[in-house]
Parts: sequence; structure tokens; C-alpha cells
Amino acid sequence: MSVRRWLSLIVLIAILGRIAFIVLFDHTLSLQTSGYDTYAVNVMEGHGYTRYEDRDADSDLPPLYPFFLVGVYKLLGRDPIPVALVQIGLDVLVILLLFWIGRRVAGDVTGLLAAAFYGFYPYLLYQNLTLNDTGIFILLLVAGIAAAYKAHDVQDSRYDWRWAVALGICFGLGALTKSLIILLLPMLALWWWVEIGFRATLRLSLVSGIALAAVMAPWIIRNTRLHGELVLLSTNGGSNLHQGNNSCVADYLARGWDAQWVNCLAIVPDDLSEPAADRWHREQAIDYLRENPGAWPRLFWTKFWVLWSPAIMPYDLPPDPYLIDDAVLQYNSTAFQAARVIHILYFGPLLLLGILGLTLAWRDKLKIGPLVAVIVAITITYMLFHPSTRYRSPADPFVFVLAGYAVTRAWAWIVPRLPEKYRWGAQATT
Repeated sequence: MSVRRWLSLIVLIAILGRIAFIVLFDHTLSLQTSGYDTYAVNVMEGHGYTRYEDRDADSDLPPLYPFFLVGVYKLLGRDPIPVALVQIGLDVLVILLLFWIGRRVAGDVTGLLAAAFYGFYPYLLYQNLTLNDTGIFILLLVAGIAAAYKAHDVQDSRYDWRWAVALGICFGLGALTKSLIILLLPMLALWWWVEIGFRATLRLSLVSGIALAAVMAPWIIRNTRLHGELVLLSTNGGSNLHQGNNSCVADYLARGWDAQWVNCLAIVPDDLSEPAADRWHREQAIDYLRENPGAWPRLFWTKFWVLWSPAIMPYDLPPDPYLIDDAVLQYNSTAFQAARVIHILYFGPLLLLGILGLTLAWRDKLKIGPLVAVIVAITITYMLFHPSTRYRSPADPFVFVLAGYAVTRAWAWIVPRLPEKYRWGAQATT
């Protein structure tokens, strides 16, 4: 078949797999899997952007996904199934963009394999259909990386700035979901500098940076006016840092418990404002790290291992849990236990292939800088804060591109060594 038909088949199977999941496991899709639904409902009812009954507004979570839910709810109703169906469309866009990136890096076959690895990825059957921001963030991240490649490839100052604008918009929207995406801009600038020189890099960096700032500016202004001091995208950074850096988190993570369930943290003073509470948490985390340098090796190695482990994290519940609700208990259901085994069998080999692909692509001098930048940025962020499989999953599409390249290289090595009667078909497939 042609490349177009292979890609169409991959998209079709991915859509059918997601629809089958909705039909078979619709009971696992809940409006209560995160706090985003509460924000969306309060916005729709005119109570402002808040998740608390006693406040008119807050800045605890970034705003893009709650407003995305507002749009879905108004068009299709407040129900998890319409949200899942719309998010299938987001996944289709990711598959197409990932094919383009894979083809750009190493050819059609690598692009098709990357698209298939993502489209058939069992873990995201649940994560990208339920109410959380993972799917929309992956789309914005992959679209931004594609725009970075296009800005690099055009190399014409009359047109390349348009792709830099697209990059800035994608990353600006992405930052309104997860602010870690901002770390990628300087990494991409470094890659541009090596590839296309300082002057072009300066132009593209300025354009993309201005576009990113323009997208974020209205929310920053809103937060600053609300709190009477400069507040960027959200006020949950300090608490996340504190949850990931304290006396018991390494033990929790090593046992397969989520860092958000730790109950050894001091209680926030009642008289603190939202930004002040954010600073208080940050200071607690920094004080712990400063006073316990001997704990660093185990703490950061445990975070790294949990982040990249093929085992779905979290994989157990503590005897004294904190912030546990019915949605969290799904992690211990029979279906989810089966999914854990499937994930190890699926992601484990692809992770090894991704490492091999990274080595081969680096040796072959392929342009994989943006892929590596994503993997490095996500690794650094969640080693600093606290890890889970869901937090790592935005890096997985780029691991799949590298895994696809490893498969194509391995196949190219195998074909000449096949018996003559099998070689023609293998070469045609390649």
C-alpha cells in the first residue's frame, strides 16, 4: 500500500480502538478524575475561575483545559463521553503530526511506525479520553516541535518567522496547561544556533518568544490583578515542589505511591494568601534540600527511576492515604491491573528501542535535537518536582520516533541477510 493508505489505516485503527474503549469501559470515564470539571462548571455558572465555594476566583490550576471543557460542555453537554469523543480528534491530530515529524527525521517508514506506536499506545487509551489535560498538552507540544522543524527548514526570512509565530502560539497555549513547555524554547534556540547560525536563531527566538508572551499575557495580567502581586500561570508550583522534596517522598515513590498522597508535610498557616502559601511551600522544599544534601542521591535517582519505569506509576495505595477519592481507586481495579501488565509489555520494548534509536540517530547525525530537548526538559522538570507515568507521557511520542528509527535500521540490517526467496518481499516492505 501507499504511505497515505498506511497512515489512513493507522488512524482508522486508532479511532476504532478508542471507540471500543469508550463502549467497554465507559464506567471508568468520570467527571471527578481531576479538579478541572469544577473550574469549568463554576465558569459556566458565572462564579468565576475557581474551584472553591468560598472564593470568587483563584489561580491554583492553569486555565486552558478548564476553558476547553467549557466549550465542550456548551456544545455537547456536561458528560465525560462527549469529552472523550472530542479528545479522540486531538489524538488523530497528534498521530498525523507525529508521522510528519518521524518522516522529517528519518523517512516515511519511521514516521509510520511512530504514528502507529502512538496510535496503538494502550496507556493513552484511558489517559487521553478521561478528564485531564494530558491529551491537549501532547497535541500542543507535538505541534510546537513540528513548527520548530518547519522554521528550521524554510531558511527564508520572508517565511520562517511565520513558523516561529506558530511555535510561540503552540507553546504559549501549552504553558497555559503545563508551564514546563517554556523550558523548551532556549533548548530549541540552541539547536537552531548550531544548525542555522546566530542571526537566524536570534530572529526566530525573538519572534517565537514574543508570540508566546502575547498568548500568556492576558492570564498573567488577570492573576496579577487578582492577587495584587505578580503571579504568572498558576499557584500550584510551590506545593508540587514541596510534595516532591520532603522527608518521606522517596519512601512513598519507592513503594509505588504517588507523591501527592504524602501526609508528612507541615500544614500551611491559615492566614496566608494564595501566592504566599505558594511561596511557603517552595521555601519548605528548598529548606529540606539545603538541610539534607545526603538525601539527594536516593531522592533524585528514585524520581528518575519512577519517571521512566515501564510500570505504571502509581501502582499501590498507602495505608494512610491523603487526597484519595473514588477516581484514584480505579488504579487498583482488576481492569487497571491487567492494563499494567500490557503497559510493561508495550512500553518496555519501545523504551529500549528508543534508547537504541537515539544512539543510532546520534551516530548517523540525524536532526533529533528537538526530540531530545523534549525528553530532557520533561526529565529535569519531574526529577525536580515529582514524577508519575502521566507526567512522563508527553515525552513518549518522541521516544516512539526514535524507536521507529531503531526498527527501520534493524530491518535494513536484517534484509540482506535473509534467504534470497524472502528478500524481495522484505525489501518491498522496507
